[in-house]
Amino acid sequence: MSTAGEVSEEGIISASNGKYVVKVITERCKECGLCIALCPTKVLIKGDKVNEKGYRYTVPEHIEKCIGCRICEISCPDFAIFVEEVNES
Repeated sequence: MSTAGEVSEEGIISASNGKYVVKVITERCKECGLCIALCPTKVLIKGDKVNEKGYRYTVPEHIEKCIGCRICEISCPDFAIFVEEVNES
């Protein structure tokens, strides 16, 4: 199990709980907070760091709680967050 790490060279924060990976494209996030408000298990938080546009981007801080419902992904108006199922093959 991993917690949210640093932003990659591609500008993506990625965290996995072994079943699901949550990825946030930091430069797309506009700090609207929809994903944070709608997540039923409170996986997401507003981070302390800002992107190049000055927005505090979402961080999958409590990834161990993710159930893979994709509500965060569906609700994001800027396509900044994605949930992928971990392929165990």
